[in-house]
Amino acid sequence: MKILIIGYGPGGAAAAVAARMFNAKSEITIITEETLESHKKPGASMAIEFPDTSDLGIEDWSFAALSKKRISIMTGTHVTDGDTKSRQIQINGPKGTSTLKYDRLIIATGGAPAVPDIQGKTLPGVFTIQTMADTSKIGQQLSGMNSVAVVGAGFSGLETAERLHSLDKSVHLIIRSRLMRKQLEEPMSVELQSRLPDDLNIHLGKSPASVIGKKRVEGLVLGDDTITCDAVLFMTGVRPNTEIAEKLGISIGQLGGIVVDATMKTSANDVFAVGDCVEMKDSLTGKPLLLPIGSVAARAGRQAGVIAAGGTKLYSDILRRFQYDRIFDTDIAVIGHSSTTANQMALTSRVHYLEDSTEFAKMALITSDDGRLIGGQVISSRMGARLGYEILERVESGAILDEKPLLRPRHERLREYLESTFGPIR
Repeated sequence: MKILIIGYGPGGAAAAVAARMFNAKSEITIITEETLESHKKPGASMAIEFPDTSDLGIEDWSFAALSKKRISIMTGTHVTDGDTKSRQIQINGPKGTSTLKYDRLIIATGGAPAVPDIQGKTLPGVFTIQTMADTSKIGQQLSGMNSVAVVGAGFSGLETAERLHSLDKSVHLIIRSRLMRKQLEEPMSVELQSRLPDDLNIHLGKSPASVIGKKRVEGLVLGDDTITCDAVLFMTGVRPNTEIAEKLGISIGQLGGIVVDATMKTSANDVFAVGDCVEMKDSLTGKPLLLPIGSVAARAGRQAGVIAAGGTKLYSDILRRFQYDRIFDTDIAVIGHSSTTANQMALTSRVHYLEDSTEFAKMALITSDDGRLIGGQVISSRMGARLGYEILERVESGAILDEKPLLRPRHERLREYLESTFGPIR
């Protein structure tokens, strides 16, 4: 059996490894335009500081590790066309053009940067970050940059701003509405903003109108304001990259992603798709949604790889949404739905706020109209991941919040134990 995988991100790499685990005899090949090895989530921003580092790769997905598993990888290679009836694709790579046949095809082409269509967006000094190569390019030019504008305030935007700030660059963070608007409730956005450094230049409620400069970036226009900067980084999300899927005649959904079922099968026979290029069905409503999250892509890749290799196992965690990062000395954890994404799914929701002053932590818990916990957020000085996993366990089990509330803070439980043993503590 020949399994071809287009793309070497988390979805493609996970699919290849899973396919090999379930089928020792299949011929597995990854086709990718990239030439650098797959890297860890923080690797993109770290490469700004260490553009030549080789220590950011994911060991299990390295070229050497894949080779040991008898998984071939064709780097610097672009898929130009294909035909699902004859089960073949056309490629263009270092050795020229050729045709490859397949028995199973997995599309993991990821997302394309969603850069606003404004004047000056093609000037030298305007960047997006999708791959390690993108970030290394910024890192190699960083010494000549004193001021950088980061447009977008999701996890990646904040992480990039932090890295630049740590390098003593003047950082302008451009925020169209508020921090992490889709992931956080408004009070949680306000809380997170209060924890950012005072010398981080925050432009709230601003959108870029144009990038200005003669031969390269000299500034960014924000409505009536203009900021001087040497580079502009657009961290404004991605849209599904469905170019090859469309050439293959595969169905594209209303959100612009490739339509897949629970096994990640597309509308074409023996063709699967995973990652940022697909739209899946929300587990609570069955409505389509986009989940451009690396961990989701990896789990979807595992599912596609198993089925493509002839397995039948179905995984229940494909749609698990858990994002965690520590940025500017603050733990940020996001689980499941926010009230914003719940509303997009036409779900009625309520938000409950909790606070643990000893851990300098604030939490938002999202419940459905029947009291089930469907999401949560944590902003904390520490222990954010532990709190996040406590919320995740309840979301995944469909727990009613009133019946299974979060554990009270440890210091309260310790005090209760001591008082029950030794008497009141004054």
